[in-house]
Amino acid sequence: MSNSTRALKPGVYGPLPTFFDDDQEIDYVSYKKHLLSLATKGIVPVCSGSLGEAVHLSYDERTSLIRFIRKTLDEEGLDSTPIVAGVGGSSTRETIESARAAANAGADAGMVILPAYYAASLNADQDQAIQYYVDICEGSPIPLLLYNFPANAAGQDMSSAVIEAVMRRAPSLCGVKLTCGGSIAKLIRLSAAISEDPLINSTRRFPFLLLDGLIADLTPWVSCGGHGTVSGIPNFAPLATVKLWKFLNNPNPTADEQKEGSWLQKVLSNADVAAVPAGIRGMKYALHKMHGYGIAPRRPLLPLKVAEGEAFMEVLKELLEVEVALGKEF
Repeated sequence: MSNSTRALKPGVYGPLPTFFDDDQEIDYVSYKKHLLSLATKGIVPVCSGSLGEAVHLSYDERTSLIRFIRKTLDEEGLDSTPIVAGVGGSSTRETIESARAAANAGADAGMVILPAYYAASLNADQDQAIQYYVDICEGSPIPLLLYNFPANAAGQDMSSAVIEAVMRRAPSLCGVKLTCGGSIAKLIRLSAAISEDPLINSTRRFPFLLLDGLIADLTPWVSCGGHGTVSGIPNFAPLATVKLWKFLNNPNPTADEQKEGSWLQKVLSNADVAAVPAGIRGMKYALHKMHGYGIAPRRPLLPLKVAEGEAFMEVLKELLEVEVALGKEF
């Protein structure tokens, strides 16, 4: 594994949507604008993930996006900002090839969800999932994050015991993103394992990251030893997200700050509850309304119908008002 990649640190990670023009080609102008609207606020970009429509992108498009992100960040003086890229494939070989291509294009870490096509066979023996992550970590030139998201992995949900087994056997596994039921219980068990065994972190370039996939529970996540979030909500509200993160990392908050932090968590949670089921279609509808970016995902997905989209915007209303107010202070 390369030692020249940028280290991943606790914080807010933003999974970027991939915007398309009327011909379904990547809209790099909108992509650049949106990338910088997050990165300039300290949010680490994650490309070609679930919200980035990775499965709708060709191999060349994925690597081109990474190169574009790296070039854009460097030109804006953000050369220390790392890039996380989705590199999961349908097989061990494909995932390793994707990780190598991502590394060559400028990614600092990869994120990998379990292959979904043979989910029933993989679920029949959990040793297969463990071996998959061990193998891809050994073959990847960049550190990898394990992404547990049953909804996008044909229902496959890794237990904390399975994740811990991978963590112990794969030193280049640099962290996990948990978007699953019982995530806080898994966090507690994994955090305890790390605390009880100093070798887990001493064998890594940087400390193992425990990242939340749902900003709705970020406050209890951090209080239970979590290190941040990989949430779609910063795409709508980067300032509100970063402000909550700062509140949660303040060792001596005032009573007013505690009250504001609790309120901000409530507002973000209400938005997250609607945003998760709305998925990429809801994300693109909202960002189109807010910034004029392309509304359409790649087909076969179609844009939200107006009635659905406006109902989603109504749920986001309070958060978007908070974001506007914070923008006046920024």
